[in-house]
Amino acid sequence: MNPATSPSQFHRLAALLLLVLMVGLFYVMVDQIWMGQYRLYQTHAERLLDRLHNLQRLATARPELEKAIQSIRDDQRTAAYFLPPAPPALAAADLQQRVKSLVEGAGGNLLSVQALPVVEEGGVVRVAVGVTVQGDVDMLQKTLHGLESQVPLLFVDNLEVTARQFRPRLPDGKIAPYTRVQLNGQFEVSGYLRKETG
Repeated sequence: MNPATSPSQFHRLAALLLLVLMVGLFYVMVDQIWMGQYRLYQTHAERLLDRLHNLQRLATARPELEKAIQSIRDDQRTAAYFLPPAPPALAAADLQQRVKSLVEGAGGNLLSVQALPVVEEGGVVRVAVGVTVQGDVDMLQKTLHGLESQVPLLFVDNLEVTARQFRPRLPDGKIAPYTRVQLNGQFEVSGYLRKETG
């Protein structure tokens, strides 16, 4: 007799290999689907736990921060940085007048200035005006410097500047042989009022 494997033994061995292959494939699928889902949830839980620790740390620091903010609000030296106490409409009119004086003092043309809606921001009231000016680079620089370097504190936001070159007319009516740059600037100027308590 030949000790070689018979066809039935070969079929059994192939079936056994197929079974091992199926069990291995089943194990990989279980690992990838169920264990992958478990790992995803585990990672998400760790992120949420980190976020919770950060929020708890911030919550414990809150009383100290509130005390520091209140001491700044109560400090009389900071009162000069706010617009003078007035109703928001009058504060906006005062702000318009400040802008007009600075622009005209710098040699520019104030094309328009209008009050913007009042916004309450954490215990203070933001008063703002929208401004459109026309002039040269020197005028714009002087105006912006004047606005941001005075007391009470004023802030310039949303600055947009366009430039165009032109040839000016000379006193004799002729057009000059040189060009100049004219700027048109649009921006917002804002200041803050202390919120009325009581």
